[in-house]
Parts: sequence; C-alpha cells; structure tokens
Amino acid sequence: MKVNATYVLAGLVALMVRSHLAATPPAPPPVVIKAPEQTAILVAAKDLHPGDFIDTASLSWQVVEGTVSRNFNFIRGKDSQSLLLGATLREPVAQGSPLTSNVLVKPSEPGFVAAVLRKGMRAISIPTNAVASNSGLVAAGDRVDIILSLRRDEQPELPPSRTQPVVRPMLASQTIARDLRVLALNNQTDTDVRPRRDVEEDSEQDANVRSRTPASASSTRTQSYQTVTVEVTPEQAEVLAVAKEVGMLHLALRSATPDTQDEKQGHSRVTTLSQSTTIYNGLSSHQVKVYHGEQKGVLVFPAR
Repeated sequence: MKVNATYVLAGLVALMVRSHLAATPPAPPPVVIKAPEQTAILVAAKDLHPGDFIDTASLSWQVVEGTVSRNFNFIRGKDSQSLLLGATLREPVAQGSPLTSNVLVKPSEPGFVAAVLRKGMRAISIPTNAVASNSGLVAAGDRVDIILSLRRDEQPELPPSRTQPVVRPMLASQTIARDLRVLALNNQTDTDVRPRRDVEEDSEQDANVRSRTPASASSTRTQSYQTVTVEVTPEQAEVLAVAKEVGMLHLALRSATPDTQDEKQGHSRVTTLSQSTTIYNGLSSHQVKVYHGEQKGVLVFPAR
C-alpha cells in the first residue's frame, strides 16, 4: 500500500510539472471598438442676417458625429470655404448653426439682389453707357452719386434772332441722388468679398478637392454696361424713374473713405451752361444803328 501511494503521489507531481512546463497558449486578440465617424462641416462663426455678405470671418469648421449629407452641408475635405464667400442669406442663422445650401444665395443666382436689399429699400435699374458708367470702372458694391444732364439732341433748336444771334444750347445738370449702393451692372452681380484666386486654400485638404476657380475668370470684365441697378428709397426710385425720361443719368463714383462733412440729401443746385464755361460769353453781338431818312433801325451782328 505504501508503494502504491508513493506511485500515485509521484504521478500527481509529474502531471503538475508537465502542465507547468507546457507552452502558454497565446492570448486572444483585443477587441477593437470603432470610434464613431466624425465629420467637420461649415457653421456660422457669428450671428448672420439676410443681406450680410459672407467672408472668412463668418465661417468656421465644426466636428459633428454620424453621417452628414453633402446635399445640403459643406464638408471639410470635399468642399472649400471659397464656395460661400460673397454669398448672402435668405434667413437668419445663429452662431454655431450649420450653413446649408438652402439658406444661402450666391451672386448671379435668382433672389440674390432681393436678399441683399436693406429693409425698406428698393432696387431700380437705370440706363447707362460706357461714358456714364466710367468705362466699366464702377462695380457692384461701390457707392455713387446720380447726375441728371439734359441731352442736347433732345432740346428744341431756337432760331437766331436780332437780339440773340448766337443761340446757347439749353444744357444743365443736377445731382439728384447721393451715396447710392450699386447692386448690379447689366445682369452681373458681385460683392465686396473678393477672395484671392492665386493661392490654394486649407493646405491640409486634398489638392484634388480644392476649389479650382481660374484666375482669368475674375480678371475678365465687361468694359461697358447698358443698365446699372442701384439701391434707393421709394422716393428716390420715383425721382430716377422720371429723370431717365428727360435726360441722361451719369454715375459719379464716390471715394471708399466716407466724407467727413455731412451732405444734404436730395436735390442740389442746378449747373447751367454759363456756369460750366465762358466760351459763349465771348460771342457777344454787335449792334449797329441804321437810319433811313426819318426811320431808325438796329442791326445785330454776331462777333467773329
């Protein structure tokens, strides 16, 4: 019995040593938990209102979780901020809210001019030409004065008389509206926001998805226009509607720096031909008294 117990004990010890010396099986691979998908979209960096022009200070990227539709949102890595520069809004957007395509109106899109009009203002188009529009140097966003001048070809020609052998043309001009904002030229709208076209934006983005607006697109400009649309009050709209029927309307481009002195709104003084030049003052006539017996007469001869 003692021998059998010794054998049993030796067997147990051998089994314990064998199990201890056996190779440890590899640990199971750790379970990788996939992080939720995060996407950065464009949101308003501040409170925005209809009529505000969107610039870089109005935009910021905000990370959101889950799947985001590109049909309405602008996604980093797929869309560029420059797509929104110069656009305006159809409705107010609070700070931090997504800027979706259904609340944005871009230049040249239907409804853009109505969206940029200030409350209570109107938009009216007036005829112009290369000279009256400063040879295309006036752009949307500039501020101008409107000058009415009487057309010489539409004035009746008065025949010379004895008392006035030299007939002066009936010419005059007057500033009838001041400090108006230009909204469009022909059907072209532009804004004060003009991003650079010679550099890439957001260097961390893939070059294949960056905005590729050619530089030549912004440099090509029409040199003359047939109509100019300006922002006016209802009263100014009525004045311009009548003025364009009686004469030519000229655009006087204003400085980008506001005037230090307050200008009186409304009609200014009328500038006539005699105030513009003294050429006709030198064309005075000469009177010669003629006697025929007891009859007296006066002959008027124009100066040469």
